[in-house]
Order: sequence, then structure tokens, then C-alpha cells
Amino acid sequence: MLCTRRHMMETMAGAAGGMLLLQDAPPIPRPRVRTPVYPPEPAEKQDSDKPDSTTRRVSLQAQEKELRETVEQLYARVGELRTQLEQARATQVFSVAVFKQTQEIEKLAKKLKSCARV
Repeated sequence: MLCTRRHMMETMAGAAGGMLLLQDAPPIPRPRVRTPVYPPEPAEKQDSDKPDSTTRRVSLQAQEKELRETVEQLYARVGELRTQLEQARATQVFSVAVFKQTQEIEKLAKKLKSCARV
């Protein structure tokens, strides 16, 4: 009985080893092909000469003027909205005019943000 068990174990170990030998090797990944990256051409060609400082100064002054006007408008609209809200009772529903004013204030704030980015 001992021989048969031993024989069976040897047979199973041999079969398992044979299966391992017949198994395929794991696939080897191929290296990635790197494609060269070429940056796009600039939309506007910049002159190698010195930039015109007067046009730059004029554009900066125009931007500053627009920024200041937007701040003034925003300040005035917020003041108007504040007085309207102080006059309204807490139990009263907001009017359409108040809602439209808040939308105008939001538009001015977005305009101010875009002016400040430049």
C-alpha cells in the first residue's frame, strides 16, 4: 500500500513538472516607439527689433482706464443693490429688478476679472 501511494505522488509530481515545462514564457512587451514632437509655428511672427514702447504704453493706459471704469460701475451697482436690500423687509420676496441687478453685478465682476488678467 505504501508503494502505491509513493508511486502515485511521484506520478503527480512528474505531471506537474511536465506541465510547467510545457508552459509558454510570459510575453515580453515591446518598447514604445517615440515620435518626435514639433511645436507649432507661432500665430504672429515677432520682430527681432525693439518693441515700440509708445504703443505698449498706450495699450496699457487704455487697459487701466477700462479697469478703473469697470470698478466704478461695479461699486455704483453694488451700492444701489445694498440700498434696495436695506429697504426691503426680511419676509418680502426679492423682486425681478433685484435679480437682474445681481446678474449685472456678476457680469461686471467677470469683466473686471478678465481685465485684471491681461
